[in-house]
Amino acid sequence: MLKVTRRTREVDVILDQQLAEDIARLGDALASETTREQITESGVNGAAQRTAQRIEELRGQAESETLKLTLRALPVSKWAQVLAAHRNENGTSDMFGTAAAALPLMLVDATVGGKPVSAEDKTEKAFRTLFDELTDGQFTPIWRAVAELNGSAADPKAAFDLASKVLRN
Repeated sequence: MLKVTRRTREVDVILDQQLAEDIARLGDALASETTREQITESGVNGAAQRTAQRIEELRGQAESETLKLTLRALPVSKWAQVLAAHRNENGTSDMFGTAAAALPLMLVDATVGGKPVSAEDKTEKAFRTLFDELTDGQFTPIWRAVAELNGSAADPKAAFDLASKVLRN
């Protein structure tokens, strides 16, 4: 029998929305600080270092508030069933319903703060309830992982062709 190894992806979502926003804001500030080249004679960008240190401190706080999902792509027949079950009357997909239905089927592992998520929090209904509480910035990485794992094909032909061309020259 032929064996298929489906792709996996990890998704981290900080459930504390204020903490996530604070980290994102500091990330923007750090990006700005590192491009301003405020380097002293000692070769140190003090503002960037202080901001980076604050981000690292917040990373520690965020660990206990982070939902970590390890997802595996669904077989095409199961993905098609999920899509069909969550198609709106106008032919578009209900992305919240689709993601909520797909996640329990895709889950390899789910933890919050390093502790396993309970079975009752890994159901379609529980994910739908969670999505109703998330911001767009929190939901989008989950949706993107679900859609990309199940909807995009990894076709290595172009890479093979280019590698062959480079190696022949």
